[in-house]
Amino acid sequence: MSPTALIATGGYSRSGTGRGRGIELLRITTADADSEAGAAQHVQDVEHLATVDLPDPSFVLWSAEGTLLYAVLETSPTRVVAVRVAADGRSAEVAADLPLEGSGGCHLAFGRSPSTLVVADYGSGTVETVHLDADRLPTEVIDVDDHHDRADGQDPHPHQVRTLPGTEKLAVPDLGLDRVFLYRQDLEGQMGLCGEIPLSRGSGPRHIAPDHESELLHISCELSGMVATAARQPLESTRSAPAALGGTVHRWSVRSMIPASTRPGENFPSHIELAGEDALLLVANRGPDTLSVLSLTMMRPEIVAEIEVGAHPRHFTRLGDLVLVAAQEADRIDVLQLQGEELSVAGEPIPAPSVACLAVRP
Repeated sequence: MSPTALIATGGYSRSGTGRGRGIELLRITTADADSEAGAAQHVQDVEHLATVDLPDPSFVLWSAEGTLLYAVLETSPTRVVAVRVAADGRSAEVAADLPLEGSGGCHLAFGRSPSTLVVADYGSGTVETVHLDADRLPTEVIDVDDHHDRADGQDPHPHQVRTLPGTEKLAVPDLGLDRVFLYRQDLEGQMGLCGEIPLSRGSGPRHIAPDHESELLHISCELSGMVATAARQPLESTRSAPAALGGTVHRWSVRSMIPASTRPGENFPSHIELAGEDALLLVANRGPDTLSVLSLTMMRPEIVAEIEVGAHPRHFTRLGDLVLVAAQEADRIDVLQLQGEELSVAGEPIPAPSVACLAVRP
């Protein structure tokens, strides 16, 4: 039997600012085609299942067991919605819809506290923590951190929330403040700022990709068209350091900045992810409309492959050897294959109006 996967797409909707339906569920069947070079994975069939009409769900996230799909709506105010999805993916219904305090929410992730979601509000410049009840449904906002408090006259735009493996921290890149803020979260879900990674002025950090122990943190810089790499190093303890800190204290510093694309013209990188057991880095480029492969085997990242995709690649996800790319302005999902350091087209694009985000059901 050919393997299948359930994919959730979120995008800008006709009830919001785009051309899509909001959330759509797709069943993708893949197959391997034998060749002299080895087995090449490709998409055998795509079935469009349920849709949920919501205004501008720009990022979606599955619960661990795959029964709930969380979406952040890029609205004013921001809304967090939980959608209950049937086992076969053929039906889905809104189980909870919570308005937040901020606006223009663009990303959400699970907090370090297991009963929380943390939301980045691009529009209002805030980071909000949402409580999940016993049924894993969002019920209330329990914490708000306003980046205006550290803006020094600049315009804050938090763009992502990401846990840092091997640490107790959450990272939030702020595109407007040229910094990645680091947070700790207590057992009650409250967030406390515990550090930051400054980048050069005009960088515009958007998304980050930490390695498996967060020794290196790769950052897509939307405004400069660069990929920054920050390294984590322990600080030497001093007698004046508070004993209550506990554990090792670290600092991150940017050690390299390289262009995310080899193509001429402006580039506004979006999503970034590690691949190849942390030996490769994938970066989506808006402007040249490409996906780049960067090798991490040298002292600094180096582009080893780059392939054209549909207009405005906003996000991508992995499905085995396949890379599915959400090309927002092309109204499609590009299907690529990653073999070693090489990218190739692995099938016809999948229609998906104003698609902004992709999530594979666990």
